[in-house]
Amino acid sequence: MNQRLLLALVLVLGIVLGVAASSWRAFPTNDMIARASCAACHDVHGALEYVDIPFQSQVWLLGDVPQASYFLVADLFPQGQETQGTRITLLDLLARYGVDAFQSVAIESLDGGYVVIERQYITAETQFVPYADGMRFKDENQHESTWLKGVRWIIVQGHETPLTIAGEPTSMGRLLMGQRLTVVAQDSDAIYSSPLDGQIYRGQYAHTHSGASLEHLLADRAYTAVRVTDARGAQTDLDRDQLAGAILTDVQGAPTLLLPADNRGAWVRDVVDIEPLQE
Repeated sequence: MNQRLLLALVLVLGIVLGVAASSWRAFPTNDMIARASCAACHDVHGALEYVDIPFQSQVWLLGDVPQASYFLVADLFPQGQETQGTRITLLDLLARYGVDAFQSVAIESLDGGYVVIERQYITAETQFVPYADGMRFKDENQHESTWLKGVRWIIVQGHETPLTIAGEPTSMGRLLMGQRLTVVAQDSDAIYSSPLDGQIYRGQYAHTHSGASLEHLLADRAYTAVRVTDARGAQTDLDRDQLAGAILTDVQGAPTLLLPADNRGAWVRDVVDIEPLQE
């Protein structure tokens, strides 16, 4: 009886020690934390990746380009091709959208990373590759600190300056690569009758837009109004109190003076000149 009891105690002790050892391994040590990557932690803590399901990650091409637009990463790197060696050079990507001459390119990531590279430093090594559910920038000729993950914007600065702001020639690429402001516009109520309980639920829907702050662009000017000229030669005068939060941005491929407090019909499209006026 004593031998059986001793054997049972040894067995229970072994189980307890095994569970304790397993639990100890589950908690990260300082060394484990130092070596861990974001991707590794997400994989460990239940972020599942479905390799057979397409993802919708889009990248915008903006600035001094023939047509501002976006593309889906899944179209650029088709499903099933996320293997070593899959890549596209920045020059080939820009050529697809009609960009063959430019001064510099800015690349921005979802987490706020921002890299600007002048044309002379862009080579066949300047590339985009698949990464997680999006794409990343890499260049063997650049320091790894520039290898942004989760690219969302590519901004091109060209040679031409078709815009004039307070007498200064500029372009959408230059404006978007400068100080930007993000505003909320086109807000509306969303009213929905729920099929679950038949009750009416309300929310508010809007769009965010990023662009060059007009107030910042005219910071050193005294003005009470501005005169905006579009590509057709039409002129629109706007009082200063109408310009709260106004930004110059790209809307459907056209340089646009966006007025957050007004509806879309009040925005001025195809802007070529903004002149401050002083009464």
